[in-house]
Parts: sequence; structure tokens; C-alpha cells
Amino acid sequence: MLERWPLVGRDREIGEVSRILTTGTYRGVALAGKPGVGKSRLADEAVAAAQDAGWTVRRIAATATSQSMSLGAFSQWIDDPGDPPLSLAGKVIAALCAGAEPDRLLVSVDDAHLLDDLSAHLVHRIVQTDAARVVVTIRTGETAPGAVTALWKDGFVARQELSALSRVNTDELLAVALGAAPDPASSDRLWELTKGNALYLRQLVEQEHRAGRFVVEHGAAHWLGPSEVPATLAEVVDAHIGAVPDSVRDVVDYVAVANPIDWHTLRVLADQAGIEEAEQRELIRTSDDMVYVGHPMYAEVRLARSGPSRLRRLRGQIAMAMKDGGGAAAIRRGVLWLESDLPPDPHVLISAATAATALLNYELAERLLNAAADAGGNGETRVPLAYALFMLRKGKLAEQVLDDIDADETPPQGWLNGVILRASNLLWSMRSPEESWRVVDEALETANGPLRQDLLVLRASQLSLAARPADVLEVMSGVDYTQLDASGVMMGLNAECMSYGELGQPDRAAAKAEASQRNIGLGVQGKFLDQPLAEFHVFALAASGRVTEALDLAGHRIRQDGEPASVRASAAQIFGMAALAAGDLEAALRYLPGELDPALVNDFHVANSFYRFCLLRVQALARRGDVDAAEQTLRQARDHAHPAYEYVTSTELLAEAWLAAARQHLTQARQLAWRAAEFAREHGQLAREVWCLQTAAQFGETKLAARLERLANLVEGPRAAVAAHHAAALDADDGHELDRVSVEFEAMGDVLAAADVASQAATAHRRAGRTGSAITSAGRASQLAAKCGGATSPAIAAASSALPFTERELEIAMLLAQGLSNRDIAKAMSLSIRTVEGYIYRACNKVGVKGRGDLADVVRSIGY
Repeated sequence: MLERWPLVGRDREIGEVSRILTTGTYRGVALAGKPGVGKSRLADEAVAAAQDAGWTVRRIAATATSQSMSLGAFSQWIDDPGDPPLSLAGKVIAALCAGAEPDRLLVSVDDAHLLDDLSAHLVHRIVQTDAARVVVTIRTGETAPGAVTALWKDGFVARQELSALSRVNTDELLAVALGAAPDPASSDRLWELTKGNALYLRQLVEQEHRAGRFVVEHGAAHWLGPSEVPATLAEVVDAHIGAVPDSVRDVVDYVAVANPIDWHTLRVLADQAGIEEAEQRELIRTSDDMVYVGHPMYAEVRLARSGPSRLRRLRGQIAMAMKDGGGAAAIRRGVLWLESDLPPDPHVLISAATAATALLNYELAERLLNAAADAGGNGETRVPLAYALFMLRKGKLAEQVLDDIDADETPPQGWLNGVILRASNLLWSMRSPEESWRVVDEALETANGPLRQDLLVLRASQLSLAARPADVLEVMSGVDYTQLDASGVMMGLNAECMSYGELGQPDRAAAKAEASQRNIGLGVQGKFLDQPLAEFHVFALAASGRVTEALDLAGHRIRQDGEPASVRASAAQIFGMAALAAGDLEAALRYLPGELDPALVNDFHVANSFYRFCLLRVQALARRGDVDAAEQTLRQARDHAHPAYEYVTSTELLAEAWLAAARQHLTQARQLAWRAAEFAREHGQLAREVWCLQTAAQFGETKLAARLERLANLVEGPRAAVAAHHAAALDADDGHELDRVSVEFEAMGDVLAAADVASQAATAHRRAGRTGSAITSAGRASQLAAKCGGATSPAIAAASSALPFTERELEIAMLLAQGLSNRDIAKAMSLSIRTVEGYIYRACNKVGVKGRGDLADVVRSIGY
């Protein structure tokens, strides 16, 4: 821990102060800001710089104690306090100037708002007579003497408003002070508590460091466990709040307990004069009819100063005064009521739980619903409680709650009814897709009306996961959307969006996505269902070849502020998927998950989507040539595989294919890509089939043109047509056409494919004896690979090879360099050992070596 924390993020302000002091425009500067933002520290830096430059410096610190005495801040320069005040002021000025060079005296006054009137007059006189330059600090929100405010009002000094540190500067300061950047969670917590207040930040971090709760591990600083506000920091905050009347204290306490509190409720509870004074002192602030504490630390300290009984009473008063409402207000009221001295009210608690569910806070919803049930609202809580438990992946508990539901007394409640929840819980939480299908089959035998429509939508969702997009659309064609509530509508539209994307119809997928989004605010599941919808929409665009649109859509999602952690995590994964499609490996690896965030391990969407996004990370790692990490990530993905998610089978096969390619097992890579394409074709996933066949062609697989040409007539978007062009050029071994295809892939936004095809063009040109064209294509491939963040592949490796080998000879030579035996190579490439030996013999002759060991040395010597 540093004894003196560095000054971070103030370069502009320091430069401005120095400019003011060294030019004749002003005679000084007033630094104004809230307590703790660093006014005094910035003044100290400016004064120290002036002192180093040869200035004489006089330092004055005004205090509440000195304020009670005339010239109290200047007492050290007073020899005879019995002199008349004006005479004293003159003598003080003379003493300040004694020994200083003309125009080289700087007077620094800290907390000038605390100067007594005569001291303020003295400072004004110093400036007015140009006896010295001054740097004064002022606390905003405090009343300063008229002579001080006249300094900038009369144009003698420049007033500079100093704000708190930005989030970036706060993290930078922490990184320097702690010797390592804080991890995201620690950074978030510190920012929420301090909001860039440098004094609060330092006090808090130093306390936690001394307590052993701030540690540096694996290159990051971690804040471990909860913390109370340190006593020293509480004293500082108390001083900043100041001595205030009880009415003002009560205002701050009401706001701190609710934080925020709506203006109407505060007016009902608190004295109007107290509210106005608290606002004037900046202890509270108002925004859009909501009242917040002036700084988060004020709330922390006031809550710590209040005893449990007082807090329970205040919560009850606020909850009673609040109006009924939805959203965040209902949640605040429910939590306040639950933690107050009021008797439980099931209506208030259920209303709050409903709002918490809509905002994806399922832990809170579970707590509120259990309390409502205990208070006598059991019948109304069972279905929403089962849903909350289901979303928390507490499948067995959800099943127990569902078993307690009496079908006769609990009618279906829209989409979230007992039957749908049971089948959904079996499908996702209990990982029993067969049982889930059985429940839906049995219910469909007798169901009619809205319940039947709900069941058909769930069946469509089951079919989506089972990789049967055509069947999904057939089922949905028989659904009457007018009988569904908002959640059922979104579920149905999401299933259709996903299916159209799989079928290669991105325009229809986009239309379904737009229709679904119009229902987001109408149902309790809106925010949750919007996450998979975004994934399906982005996939539909990327798979069809509209990569730039996919990247823009994903980028819009990731830039949205104020969303729950699960939504942010989901948006990051989706952006990683789009980045991989665009060939940005650095962004893909930054956003695609390598491990499941412990804080989100029970989040339904993040936990269930981890498997498929982790498979994409495998591909990104393999394309960077990081074989070990790709192998480990593939194992982790499989550990989280879900038995119902058949629709991503081809994604897993492609991940294996790229891993095989990274190991230089090109034959295996082709076989896996072909298997992925076959699976997609058998299940009607036409867009995925195109992508898989394109990948096989990137591995050098030929005779794909006919199928891709047929798919180009079935699938919308540029990818199918460009992939068909690629396959035809590859069959013809036409380097010039491959060059054109590379340009087409780049224009489409798939830069990784563009790099591979440019590499294949270089190899084709070399085989045709066009050395110049080969060099040009290889150079383009190298530039594209670098643009992707250091991409590699068998095609890129072959293009850069100076060895006179055929593709098959090069593959075998590289496997030799890895230490594989002839038998291992034969097995990996589905060849006979004799055939492998023949290739090795011919390769040895081409480079003038005698045996397999020498050939392996040659390959290793040039970097393979």
C-alpha cells in the first residue's frame, strides 16, 4: 500500500492551474468541488510545482475553529493581536511578502469557505493589490464569505469546478495503489460506494487492506467479503455531512433507507424545510421526481449510525407512505415492508415478487413469495414460486411446489401455468427431455382453449432444441396467437425466429424478432425471453452472411446500460459469437466464456447457454493455434452439455474440426466438418449446413459445389452463393477465382474465411507456376490473418510454406514433425501404412533428405 497515493486523472486540471498561475490573465485560481474529490490534493500539487520553480509559498488552512476568531487562519503571522483589525491585516500581508521575490509569491488557502470575514477580506486584498498569486479551495454547497466569492465574481481569479474521478480513472488509481487492477466485481463494488471520491476510496481501501480483505492474486486485486464502513471513514463522512438539525437528519435517513425514494413519499414523511436544507447542503439530490442520497457513502454511514429498531420503524413508515405501483417501486415497497416492523401483507409481497421476477431478480422473488405464503397467501404464490425456483435451477424444489398445486382450485395462469412449468422444469432443470415431452403429450390429449395453445408453443420450443425447424413452423401454423398472453406470444415468436434462422430465411427471422420485442414490456418473462431472441436473431444474420448487420445488432445489445448482470453476460456472449463470425478473434476470446461465472452459476439463461457459447470459444482458440486451451475448453463445454440441445450438434463437431486442424490433422478436420454438414442437412438446418460445408472447403475438401449451388437457391443471404463460388474454384484449382472469392468473403464480413481462401489461392498459384501471383495472394492472406488477431489454419500454413510438397505430403510431414508414428498417421488420415510410407519417400526426395527423422527436422526448422 502506498503511503502517498498518486494523483490520477487530473493532468488537464494541473495544466490549467499552472497556466493560470504563470500567465497574467488571472491572479489565481479557486478550486471548487464536493468534499473528498481531491481539491486540496490538486492544490498541493500545483503549489509544490510552483515551489520547485522557485516561488515562495505561504500555506493557510481554514478550519471551523479558526473561523470563530478574527484572522484566525493567519494567526501564525500575527505578533500583537491587540492591534486594530485593519492594521493587523496590513502587517500580516507584509509578513507574508517578506523575503519573497516580486511576482514570485504564492498564497495557498485550503477550505476558504471557512475563513472568518477579516481573513476573507485579507485574501481579497492580497489579490486586489496583486501582492501575490493565490490558490484557494472551496467546498460547493457551503456558504462562503462575500469577500471570497468576490474573487471570481470580480474576475480576479478563475474558478475551476472539480468533479469526482471517472470510473476509468478510479480503476487506474486502484491499479497503481494496489499494484494490480481490481477484478470487475471489486471494481463495481468500490465504484458504487465511492463514485470516484478519492478520499472515500483511499480510506476504504486502506482499511480493507489492513484487515486482509484486499488481496492480490493471479495478477488482479480482489476485495473479499462484505465490509463495514471504517470508523475513520465514518468520521470523515460525518464531518462532510456536518452538524444538521434533526429534521435534516431525518430527511437523509428516509432517503438512505429507501434510496431512492419518490418525491411524493418523502413529502408525506418529512418536514419541507428539512428537505430544502438537505437539498441545499447536497445531502440529497432529485432526478425525475426520485430523491437520492447526495453520495452513496452518506447512506452507508447513516444506516450504520441507526440501530436495528430505528431502521425497522423507518422502513415501515416509508412502506406505508408509498403508493401502490409496479416495477422497481413495487420491489422497494415489498422489501421495505418485509424488513420493517409492520405485519406481513401478502398483497404487497406478491406484487413485489412479480416485479422482481420481471426484472430477473429471482432470488428476491423466491424470498418474497415464501414470506407471502407464510402470511396466508399460499394459494397465489405456488405457481410464481415454482417459476422462480425453476429459473434459479432449483428443479427438485420447483417440482415439490408443483406437486402441491391443486388443479381444481388453481386455474391456468396464462403461459406460466402448472402444466407448462412442470414440462419446462423437466426439460431444462431436471434435464429429462423425454419426460418433458411425455407431460406435453398427455396434456394435449384433453387440453383446449388457451392452455392448448400454450402447450403447442412449448412443443414448438422442444422441437427447436431437437433441431427440427420445419416441424416447429408446422406446429406454430396451428397456434392461435390471440389466445396467448404476452409471454406465450414471445415464446412462440422466438421459436419461429430461431427456426427461420436455421432454415436460412433471415428476413423472416428478423420480422419475428421485431414482433416478439413489441411484447417485452407486457409480460413477466419479457426481459428474460429477450435474451435468447437476440441470440437467434444475430445467428440468423451471421449464418446467412449478413455479418456486419449481426455485429451491429450484437454491439447495440452490449452497449445497453443499467441491465442486470445476467443480461450483460448474455449480451457479451452474443457479441462474442458475432465477433467470431466477423473474424475478430481478440473480441471473440474476450467475450465468449471460458468458464462459468460463479456469481451466475444458478442463472437460467447464462448457465444453459454456456455450453454452446463455450463451443464457439473452442473454435476461436483453435484458430489462434492455442491447442492446449482449446482442448481444455472443449472438455469444459462438454461437462456442461445439455441433453436437450441437439440443435448445436454441428457446432460441437465444428469445434472438434477446428481443434483437429490446429493439431494439423487435416483429414480428421475434413471428416468432422463433413459430419457436421450431414447432421445439419438431415435436420433441415440449411443455414448451418452451408456454414459447415464452407468450413470443409476451408480445409480443402472438394466436390462440394453441387450441393452448395442447390443450397444457394434455398438459403437467403450472400454466404451460400459465396461458398458455392468457393467450392467451384477449389474444384478447378483456379487461383484467380479463389482470389475473387477471398474478396467476396471479406466484403461479406467473414475475414477468417477470406484469409483461408486467399491462402488457398496462393497455393493454387504456386502449383500452376505463377510465383508472382502466389506471393501476392500469400501476402494478402497474411494481412487478413493479422487483421483477425493472429489467425492460423492449415491453409494459411500451406500458403506460407517454402516446401515443394503437395497438400497431402505437407500434412504427413507436419504430423511427422509432431512425433507421430507411421501407424498413427495412417490411422489419423484413414490411409494404409504403405501409402503413408510412399508419401514420406517422395517428400524426402523433394527436399534431399534420407529418412523420416530428417524430414521431421526440416519441417520443424521452418517453424511448423
